[in-house]
Amino acid sequence: MACTVSLTQRPNMQEFYAGKQIFLTGATGFMGKCLLEKLLRSLHGLKRVIVLVRPKKEKTAKQRLDELLSSKAFDVLREEQPQVFEKVYPVVGDVSHVRLGLSEDDQAFLVENTDLVFHLAATIRFDAPLREALTLNVAGVLEVVRLCKRMKKLESFVHVSTAYAYCDRPSGDTIDEVVYPVVPSAEKLLELLEWMDDDQLKALTPSLLKNRPNTYTYTKALAEQLLVKECKGLPVAIFRPSIIGAALKEPHPGWIDCLHGPGGIYVAVGKGLLRVLKCQENNIADFIPVDYVNNMLVSVGWVTALQKPAQPIVYNCTTSNLNPISWIRMYGTVIKSYTERPFDQIYRRPWVVKSTPASAWKYWNFFLHYVPGFFADVLLWAMGKKPIMLKVYRKLEVAVECLSYFIEHGWVWKANNCLSLLSLMTEEDKETFYFDVRNLDWEQYVETFCAGTKYYLLKEDPANLPKARKQIKRLRNMRYTFNFIMFLLATRVLYLKSRVAREIWSYIMTVGLRLMAQFGVPLLHST
Repeated sequence: MACTVSLTQRPNMQEFYAGKQIFLTGATGFMGKCLLEKLLRSLHGLKRVIVLVRPKKEKTAKQRLDELLSSKAFDVLREEQPQVFEKVYPVVGDVSHVRLGLSEDDQAFLVENTDLVFHLAATIRFDAPLREALTLNVAGVLEVVRLCKRMKKLESFVHVSTAYAYCDRPSGDTIDEVVYPVVPSAEKLLELLEWMDDDQLKALTPSLLKNRPNTYTYTKALAEQLLVKECKGLPVAIFRPSIIGAALKEPHPGWIDCLHGPGGIYVAVGKGLLRVLKCQENNIADFIPVDYVNNMLVSVGWVTALQKPAQPIVYNCTTSNLNPISWIRMYGTVIKSYTERPFDQIYRRPWVVKSTPASAWKYWNFFLHYVPGFFADVLLWAMGKKPIMLKVYRKLEVAVECLSYFIEHGWVWKANNCLSLLSLMTEEDKETFYFDVRNLDWEQYVETFCAGTKYYLLKEDPANLPKARKQIKRLRNMRYTFNFIMFLLATRVLYLKSRVAREIWSYIMTVGLRLMAQFGVPLLHST
């Protein structure tokens, strides 16, 4: 279904959100944290954000909320609008529980007061067991839908899916803004949870996934199917962001606080740990800044309330169709950025070799990762320190394997609804809630992303940058010296073993001496 609004007099976003109350799940995650900050920062008339907070291990829901709001993401708000935090209203719950684990009082409060629902909560673990993924990403969605059906004032429900929900489609395909069929149905799979044990589900998983790389993308597709069936008559939008990266502008340029996904891979490249990737030369890296994602999500909430669709509308939040960048180009900029602005402590100079074909990956991985890791561990052991590099490379190998499917394959996502949404917004709203990726400067963004991993993710002091640059120059000189010594040894061996090599060596030396004499270089002569 296309995004169309026939109203000639429609409220702008500030007018629409004034006095509204939003129920937000997944606020403690990377995207959710940034979204909460944006709602509080930019929607001045917003009445309340009701945040679902799950107790975790030894932390209560209150402690988790305090920890969330103390994040550096909220620094500007704490300084400029400290009173705005009064709009945050926590409710204790868990999307993996029946009725979201909400108390009767909190359920009644949400039913009476909620105007919009932004559902972000999910497990994003690629290696999550099928039971966990189905419980959080499918059964959890069903519980949110059941709650939405009871809400008396609901104007808009935006469910966050993923652009890779249908990554089982052939590489190179175009993915439209529609919900594709998935077999078996979400309902049948939820029934399996009731009588199958974990071992049975594990054995069944490969036959269910088929061409999909993980349970995350599979259960996200199932959730979309469930929404189409269960949400008839509800104002619903399915929002599909691609790979979410650090912020371009808000809450801070380069802001990121998680190592999973692209942030961790960037750090591994910058540290000189990751030296080889499975990669196809021209495959597109569909990245998008987290602030672009959240700005579009807020805009989708607005337009869904105005449109009141009878069926869910799908919004692909991607860059491949409007402003593509290849993996090769992106990692070239990553290496350049980390060379100019290196980390304080690095293992080797940043450099990445593309493994093409992908079958050569295991050989490159062995020689460029495990062999240096082994010698590094020997050196650590000799110095009386704990060997850790082989362990680091085993973990890095798992991380690369998780992402390799998305690097080796590529799709193009249609963005018609995204463009239609932009056409409905006022110029002021476009400036406040910017998400037009056609204006995104990739060189600038990747450099900002890399800087964010240094200052926000690893929390390094900018004052240490001159020292870090000296370190990377020292490593470069050590590498050049090593290469020169190896060249001399190789030519010496050839000189002793081959008459032809001796003649070539003599010719090179003669030419070299003549050139030196021509340019006035003083030479030693025998008398």
